[in-house]
Amino acid sequence: MIKRHEEQLWARLDQLYANGTVFISWGEIYHWYNISRIAKAPWRDMKARWEQLLEEKNEKYVDPQIAQIPSAGIAFFFSKEPGRLSVLAA
Repeated sequence: MIKRHEEQLWARLDQLYANGTVFISWGEIYHWYNISRIAKAPWRDMKARWEQLLEEKNEKYVDPQIAQIPSAGIAFFFSKEPGRLSVLAA
């Protein structure tokens, strides 16, 4: 991964931490990792970087939730204290 793409990925992980959600398109993953097929390597790399970010923040590891959006990309969701809409609406 070239430095510019690495910085873009770190920026997205910072957004996930700060805002609780981030979207990464399939095209970005292919482009950043210079791959023609998404296998385990990109996911493992993202997970390792996420773990590193949380360590730097002195946070215990929390696995982000994901939602795959066909032909678009993947949305990541992170919350230290997840809740439910039904509880807010009650």
